[in-house]
Order: sequence, then C-alpha cells, then structure tokens
Amino acid sequence: MVNCPAMAHRSHMRAIAERSTTQLGLITTGQLTRLGVSEQTRRSLTARDAIERVSPKVWRMPGHPPSWRQRLLAAILEAGPAAAVSHVAACAWWRLDGVPPGSVEVSVPYAQRPRGVPGVVHRSRDLLAVDIDRRGILPVTTPSRSIIDAAPALAPAQLEAAVDGAARSGLLRLPYLHWRIDSLRRQGRPGIPALLDVLPPPQPRPREESWLERRLTGLIRDAGLPPPRLQARLRHTGGKARVDLLFDEARLVVEADGHATHATRRQRQADAERAARLMAAGWRVARFTYEDVVERPTYVVETLRALLGLQATDLVT
Repeated sequence: MVNCPAMAHRSHMRAIAERSTTQLGLITTGQLTRLGVSEQTRRSLTARDAIERVSPKVWRMPGHPPSWRQRLLAAILEAGPAAAVSHVAACAWWRLDGVPPGSVEVSVPYAQRPRGVPGVVHRSRDLLAVDIDRRGILPVTTPSRSIIDAAPALAPAQLEAAVDGAARSGLLRLPYLHWRIDSLRRQGRPGIPALLDVLPPPQPRPREESWLERRLTGLIRDAGLPPPRLQARLRHTGGKARVDLLFDEARLVVEADGHATHATRRQRQADAERAARLMAAGWRVARFTYEDVVERPTYVVETLRALLGLQATDLVT
C-alpha cells in the first residue's frame, strides 16, 4: 500500500526546497501556504526537523548553511516588502572600510510596527525610494544613506574610512552625499556633525557643455534635486557612451536634446541605439527636448522628481 502521507511530505519538501533555494534556504509562512503546506503539515515537518522556525513568519531549511546574509534576509522577510537593510548592517553589506559584517538592522516606514523581526528595526519618516537599492536579493539602503544612518554608531576613524573607501571605489559621489546630508540635517539628525567633520568640502561644479545643459542643471539645482554628474562616461555592450547628466544612485541617465545636435535621422537613430544599449546595461534613460526645458520646466522637474523617487508619496514606501 502506498504511504500517502509520506508521499505528500516528500512532494511538499521538494516544493519547499525549490522555493527556498532562491532565498538562501528561507521561506515564509505565506509562501508555504501558497505551496499547499497546511499548518498541520508545518507542525509535522517541524517535528521531523525538516524545517525550523526562524521568526513568526519565516522558516529555514536546516540543510542550508546559516550565514549573516541569511540572517539579514530573514529580518527582511519578517519585516515585510517595504523593509530594507540599513544603518551599520548596510555599511557592512556594501563592504565599506572599517565596518565588519555581523549586525542585523532594517528600516521600515514609520507607520509600520513589525513584530518578531530577528534584528534591530528602525522606523523611518524620511526614507525615499532613491535611498534603497533593490537590484539584488536584499533591498538595502544606498551607500550614501547607509553612512548617514550609521554615523551615530560609528567611531570617527570608522566613519572616515567608510566615506573614503566608498568614494574611492565609486560606491558614492561626495556631491550627492553632501546633498543628502543637507536635506536631512534640518531635522536635527544625530551623527550629522561627526559626518561633516570627516567630509571634504563640496567641490566646484564642472562646466556643462551646452547652453541647454546649463539651463537643465539650473532647473535641477533650483528645484533642490540631487546634483547629477556631468558629461559622465558609461560602458555598455557596444563600448562607451558619454551622457549629459547622470544620477548614479538612481541609475538614471538624462539627455538634453538640442535642435543642432539631434536633428538628422542618423543622429536620432544613433541616439535611440545608444539609449537601448544603456538600458540593456541596467540604466534608465530620460530625454528632454529644448521645448521641454525652456517652455515646460515644471514638467521636467516633476518628471525627474518621480524618476528619482523623491515625490512626497514615496516617503514611506
């Protein structure tokens, strides 16, 4: 006679193993339910040490090796989809100099109060979409935001090493870090004075190439948006491209299309090909015409604000 319960357990374990493999050996209660694993089956699998509970909503496959990354992911899965690894833990995730791995910290929107998270939870009123990098398995605050949040917990030598290493490796741009500090220190955030002590002063802005680019960067500056990198060079599958404006942390390229430089069919075709190659390399591309910049500045600013994740509705998403 076929042992149906045993076959069902084997079927469940295959499904659990397949799903958890993509999550460092972890799986949530909601995912188990969608796989058809009932509460009674969960108790049975737990009694057989086939799965073990990590937190109220997260389970682990015992055969998967435990690690710091797994602990971070467990905290994120428990805290919910709006959470991100942050503070000292995020600095360690980015391998910033002077910050060893080990701590588990996540930030969530202030309105949320997750319980049972296996780590430290920070409730944030000012976490923007642009502050979170979601390209990998773990959502994590960007290097700039991570350093700002971690500043109160880091010694001056650690803070200086983290900033210097991140700048040298290209993980952050000092003009952007200065902009983010300016936008947050009005709230009296702790750690800002110590961070400013180790930062070099802001550098003069490089010259833009054209009148239209100067007009566009002026709109960006007057609107209080983060400073872009000008005339930056990026690699793509076809080689290198020099772009007008680049917002590194938002992975956003902005091009100013003047009448003289983008007028012919071949020029437009080349522009479209370059944009496609940049998008294939993971960059977003926004183009603004002369008419946009001169006659519709509000449209330009609001479009950039949305693309940068700086709209008021994104403050706690």
